[in-house]
Amino acid sequence: MYRWKVSAYAPCSSTCTTGITTSYALCVRYDGTEVDDSYCDSVTRPEPTHEFCTGKECPPRWETSGWSECSRTCGEGVQYRTVRCWKMLSPGLDSSVYDSLCLSHDIHKPANRKVCQGQSCGPQWEVSEWSECSARCWSRGVRTREVRCSMEIRLCNKSSQPIENQECEGPPCDRRWTVSDWGPCSGVCGEGRMVRAVTCRSSGGVVMSEVQCDQLLRPLAIYPCGDRDCAPHWVEQEWQQCNATCGRGVRERQVVCAGLDGGVFKEFPDSNCDQSKKPETSSSCFQRPCSKWFTTSWSQCSKTCGSGVQVREVKCYQGEELVTRGHSCNSALKPEARQSCEIQSCPTEAPDDSCRDKPTANCALVLKVKLCSHWYYRKACCQSCAHS
Repeated sequence: MYRWKVSAYAPCSSTCTTGITTSYALCVRYDGTEVDDSYCDSVTRPEPTHEFCTGKECPPRWETSGWSECSRTCGEGVQYRTVRCWKMLSPGLDSSVYDSLCLSHDIHKPANRKVCQGQSCGPQWEVSEWSECSARCWSRGVRTREVRCSMEIRLCNKSSQPIENQECEGPPCDRRWTVSDWGPCSGVCGEGRMVRAVTCRSSGGVVMSEVQCDQLLRPLAIYPCGDRDCAPHWVEQEWQQCNATCGRGVRERQVVCAGLDGGVFKEFPDSNCDQSKKPETSSSCFQRPCSKWFTTSWSQCSKTCGSGVQVREVKCYQGEELVTRGHSCNSALKPEARQSCEIQSCPTEAPDDSCRDKPTANCALVLKVKLCSHWYYRKACCQSCAHS
């Protein structure tokens, strides 16, 4: 009088691509009317069957990673995250696709950056760029930088103060002086001069700073001329670079007692020239006002994986005063305020920070038919599968 009847399949568990549909048994009377299951023999009840079913094409979607650390530990900074367009092409093939696919479906793209506010910025250390190394080639010397506190010095943590001096190695010994041909004579003996260019170059011919060549070996750039035999007289050389990169300093030049003997240059002891007429060998010089770039420490990387960004503050100080407009600092020497960074490579799968079961997946059925070993269902039902 009563029997089990296998029903039609339930709706597909997935609204797109491939899902699972399940059959179930109903207890019916001889005339086909459905009755309570207790009228049928539970022992003979057919086992439910599970079959895969196909829905419509899956729409694309935006996937986001978690927010990075704030780019600054204090004050206003920026947080970043990865935003990628994904589409399920088939079970087990959930792929990153071009952003234009999501945009073409008028799906609002989540923001990939937002402003973050840390605690109020307290005092912090700021440092200038390192000076050139004081050493000559292949020897060791010292380079220095200025370290200052953004507030009163007593307010900065002394234990975290950056170093102001550091050992360094001099440039390679391939630096050498090079000279051009002599120019024409400018006048008669005693007043006439021939001039040539003297430059410091690397072995590859690149012009270097003069301090990288040995000053004691610097060739003369100015010779006397005007007659085949010219009595000794003072011949002043060109001024060397100012010893200060900014503000007031001193520049020096070499002054030699020299003449010509049979048309050949000859250097004489200083006593052979009139001491009262010896030109000055040093003079004061003034470079641009002493303005320096100072930087804070680099922030943390904006991303925990993949290519991110680090930022820092770059300020121009003229003496003790912060210059906010019309920088007097050399813009060509301005330190970078941001740089790329990468802590580790990102996984190739879409990020899943929350690990919650997707509402479109029938996770109870996935557990029942033991599909957690499948990549797609393991991800769609990550919370259920993690406890299976």
